[in-house]
Amino acid sequence: MKIVKYKKCKNKYNVYFDGGNYVSLYEDIILKYSLLLKKEITDKELESIKIDNTKEEIYDVALKYISIKMRSRKEIETYLKKKEYSYSDISNTIERLEKNGFINDEMYAKAYINDKFNLSNSGPNKIKKELLKQGIKEEIIDNYISSINEEEMIDKLDRLVNKKIKTTKGCSGNVLKQKLINYFINEGYYLKDIERILENKDFNTGNVKKEYDKLYNRYFKKYSGYELDMIIKQKLYQKGYNYDTMK
Repeated sequence: MKIVKYKKCKNKYNVYFDGGNYVSLYEDIILKYSLLLKKEITDKELESIKIDNTKEEIYDVALKYISIKMRSRKEIETYLKKKEYSYSDISNTIERLEKNGFINDEMYAKAYINDKFNLSNSGPNKIKKELLKQGIKEEIIDNYISSINEEEMIDKLDRLVNKKIKTTKGCSGNVLKQKLINYFINEGYYLKDIERILENKDFNTGNVKKEYDKLYNRYFKKYSGYELDMIIKQKLYQKGYNYDTMK
């Protein structure tokens, strides 16, 4: 069959043959096989061209995925598997991307940790779990997390704790302290750092009189006297308030 015409179509070319058939090819494939106008190619050659063109297509799909934001090796593998490409084609594409510097899990981990530390509330343990899910090796993660300045981490945690104390309503004292510990452990911070920050905080920030009045209005129709007093006292203690400060 003979090539009789080319037509540009986005990032590919439609290559037309005599007889009316055509194939959509990437420019690199056209150059690789020197597919010049009027060139004759066999059916066997066309099959080889299509195989290489599919490889180029997968590479192009991966590049577009990476162009949105930096990706880990595992993220790209998972993405390409969902496209139902063959294992060998995915493996070859990953190898080519790594060779050309488009995949680098060390650089990915470094950038990810830097962004999470500066742009989110996440602590080191949470960041590590997220990176492990994305297929980053533990030794790479630990290497870059250990490079975070400890005092900067403490300063960040201190700011977050102050903000959380102000926004946590309806509890005080040890109840508030335990809530803060649980919250920041879930956010990925080390217990020793959380306790270090909380040592110098005042947890009696709630308005015990206001809480007392709310509970009184809720229970005075159902209870009275000593029983009402004990109910209110119990509820206040559950919220971490010191009822005795009202006496």
